[in-house]
Amino acid sequence: MKGSSSDLPSSLTARDTATIWHPFTQHGLGRPLLPITGAEGAILRDETGREYLDMISSWWVNLHGHGRPELAKAISDQVLRLDHVQFAGATHEPAIQLAERLLEKAVLMGNARVFYSDNGSTAVESALKIAHQHWVNRGTSRRLFATLRGAYHGDTVGAMSVGRSSGFFDAFGGLLFETVTLPVPLIWKGFANEERERAALTEIAALLESEGKSLAGLIVEPLVQGAGGMRFHSAGFLSALCVMFRERGIPVIFDEVMTGFGRTGSFFAYQQTGFVPDLICLSKGITGGILPLAVTIASNDLFDSFLGNDFSRALAHGHSYTANPVACAAALASLDLHESTGSLAQVARINRCMDRHLELLASHPKIEKTRLLGGIAAFDLAGMASGYSAGSGRELAMALQEQGVLLRPVGNVIYLMPPYCITDDQIDRAFEAILSCLG
Repeated sequence: MKGSSSDLPSSLTARDTATIWHPFTQHGLGRPLLPITGAEGAILRDETGREYLDMISSWWVNLHGHGRPELAKAISDQVLRLDHVQFAGATHEPAIQLAERLLEKAVLMGNARVFYSDNGSTAVESALKIAHQHWVNRGTSRRLFATLRGAYHGDTVGAMSVGRSSGFFDAFGGLLFETVTLPVPLIWKGFANEERERAALTEIAALLESEGKSLAGLIVEPLVQGAGGMRFHSAGFLSALCVMFRERGIPVIFDEVMTGFGRTGSFFAYQQTGFVPDLICLSKGITGGILPLAVTIASNDLFDSFLGNDFSRALAHGHSYTANPVACAAALASLDLHESTGSLAQVARINRCMDRHLELLASHPKIEKTRLLGGIAAFDLAGMASGYSAGSGRELAMALQEQGVLLRPVGNVIYLMPPYCITDDQIDRAFEAILSCLG
């Protein structure tokens, strides 16, 4: 029969090539795909049975390892109990319980509210709209958002606007709203960059004097800028920066889509700064990496500015799958796993193991700017072209894939962000492969 499945190519890659458009992919280059058919723990398995170490947690989402029966059971039980209901005008236990537990983890119970969405970009979009309308509801129009240079906050139009300096969105320049870009002093092992921090704060103070009354909010990726190149900045700099905005009553947004749930060594990155932001964006690892879900935590001060007797003051924003009960159940099971497995202790162990390897790599002539925070390790390939399209990192990643190690560099930046279940032996194997491929 014409068009039947029997007429299609048999391999996954051939069938994919005929039907699918992949994210962040230039299909014109014809690069081979990895046909994955199974996963367990820190291991991915392709259609030939070959195994690969998942050293990037499948795009930073898989916290506890693949194939966790605890998460599968939570999903199965919830589907049979309540699969979905609209969240405008209705509520349910999984969403309420998850909100309670997240606020408890963030030490914000009684001081904040949880707004649900479905991915990191929409968590950021929600935060931007809340900050903007907060000023509208107060009778003041403020359109400008301040961002850190090189920031990436997602792919919806608002998220692209505050991430325009990342270089990913040049094709959409005409769609993006104006932002103010702030300097960010980068740090790495052995380089604190304190002089540049002082200069940056002085520059930002001057900008606040001239533009402060136009700013609707500040948004940052706390401690680590992810897709922009795993760029680290200090907790001291971030705290001082945020205090300057807080003193002017400007809402501060922490985009913890990547850094949340233990990645930086504390459950949330903001807990290392001594500063509590007005809005916190969470996604990626929130469900343990198995279902889409996102959260925007907003202070009660912001929430209260939307209250009134007229719908025009309400937040007219939402999604069909807002607070999906099955995703919430997965997130609750993931929080249970954090406790039962001691995830922060796991991250500390991973940190010690990767630190030992970075010490050895630091003297390699092809490596510079080694850096480590929690369970995130990164370094630059020395003397190589920068930018997302730089080929040096991609060549190294392809060589590592041949050795059974999966990485996805950001240009010439190599990073490792493994699931918490990874063993020291598996980490050793990954770094040995890196050394081997570097020659």
